[in-house]
Amino acid sequence: MAMNVSEYLLARLKSLGVDHVFGIPGDFILPFFQTIQNTDIEHIAACNELNAGYAADGYARLKGLGVAAVTYGPGAFSIVNAVAGAFAESVPLLVISGGPDTEAYAKQPVLHHTLPDKYDASVKIFSQITCHAAVLKDPARATAQIDEALRICLSRNKPVYLEIPSDVQTYACEEPVSFQSAPAPCDEASLAGAVNDILQRVLKGTRTVIIPGHEVHREGLQDKVLELLDRTGLPAASMFIGKADFLEQHPQCLGAYQGAGSLAEVIDYVEGADTVLFLGVVLSDFNLGGFTAKLSDPQVVNALDQRVRSSTGCYSGVPLTNLIEGLLEALPVGQADTGAPQHFFSHRTRQPYTPVADAAMTNKRFYDRIAHFIRPGDVVAADAGCAINATHLQLPEGVTYLASCYWASIGMGFGAAFGACFAIEPGQRVIALEGDGSFQMSAQELSSMARYDCPAIVFVVNNKGYTAERLIHDGPFNDIADWRYHQLPAALGGIGLDVHTEGDLEKALAQAESHCGPGPLLIEVHVDPWDASEAFTLMSETLRSH
Repeated sequence: MAMNVSEYLLARLKSLGVDHVFGIPGDFILPFFQTIQNTDIEHIAACNELNAGYAADGYARLKGLGVAAVTYGPGAFSIVNAVAGAFAESVPLLVISGGPDTEAYAKQPVLHHTLPDKYDASVKIFSQITCHAAVLKDPARATAQIDEALRICLSRNKPVYLEIPSDVQTYACEEPVSFQSAPAPCDEASLAGAVNDILQRVLKGTRTVIIPGHEVHREGLQDKVLELLDRTGLPAASMFIGKADFLEQHPQCLGAYQGAGSLAEVIDYVEGADTVLFLGVVLSDFNLGGFTAKLSDPQVVNALDQRVRSSTGCYSGVPLTNLIEGLLEALPVGQADTGAPQHFFSHRTRQPYTPVADAAMTNKRFYDRIAHFIRPGDVVAADAGCAINATHLQLPEGVTYLASCYWASIGMGFGAAFGACFAIEPGQRVIALEGDGSFQMSAQELSSMARYDCPAIVFVVNNKGYTAERLIHDGPFNDIADWRYHQLPAALGGIGLDVHTEGDLEKALAQAESHCGPGPLLIEVHVDPWDASEAFTLMSETLRSH
């Protein structure tokens, strides 16, 4: 026997491109953490398990697989919300939980971190928020179960959960052989039916619009979608969930579409189409502007979760990769519609910006300016209200955008920004756009960024509370502690700057342009508590009506 189970798992992860494991140690998983020290994989300590999950999620969105390691009971239950978000938004995430030894599972003594007579509680809970959850009680089968879990995780782009008893973590085993991936199976008859359905719509109609979503990112299909646009000449739009960072500078990009929260030109063009082809888009209330989108069933074709649905057919077993490749072969070559709107975003890179030095900062002016600050290659993570505003922020080519807009758990964006710091290439910047309320959820990771010398640029928009909730139903429950955010780096690490005016912002951005550490640069941007964009206000009004 050449190694133990922990070494096997880490070797397998390394072969799949994982260089970092996020997590918090605890006695039941200490053998695994000890093993990490003797490998090429680095343990990255977050301040708590929830934030470790967020960081692993952000890492996975860039690298294709993220890993978080926690201890049994409190550690596992603390990471639940992050895993649920990864499941909702199709992120390949492995959660490793150390457990008591195998004899304890059999006899169930009353140990710390356990629930009386419910040693299976955690695996039952995780079975609801992952596509695979298992306890590796049989050491002889542990390596096979590890490979099975990873195949499921990568083929379905969903989280998986492995609970490994402490004695199994050090059980001797053979070295791993080459990993055999298992792509999602495709029903060829269903694929042919779906492609023909879409082809007939394109041929018979006068206007088809393509809207890609989060599954395009998870499957790595950005270039294929661009190829489809170039070949067919069809226009496309970007959405809130799965914002299409890769096409917002493309000449056939209409702009941002979010139901009635869109600019009028985009609304008229999209909702006037014969067919709107959603590729990997979740048709949720947030994506459709609080269900204000005026799209009839005959207009919509939605390819999501290996199913293609339209008013003329439903086709199962059709992975998005196969569908797009089929469309590339079947759809005719076409010319772009010269009458289509182009790049209708509220905050555009080509829109001139001239600061007024003594003017108070507003949300609109902040995002107008940030459109010029973000540069190709940046990784931009947005949280909560900032993500709503960033929907209408046109991104430069080559930018990667991270946000949890479907699960919409505030605080995830900053955790994801921390994780992204370990997944970027040399020369890339990580930029976090945070509201004050969302930042307070996971602000501890500012110290983690300082600890690992992550030179992230963090904008905290201070509007003194939960503005989204104020617009839905105002009350004192929407108030939060008024931190002096720009002073936090003095205690936690990094550099802090305070912005009240457009002139202040220019000075801060000048410093940000050359920032390379040590640690993060935090820029606190003060705006009025009731200052919200039109799209932000519309979404809140819609939610209030429900």
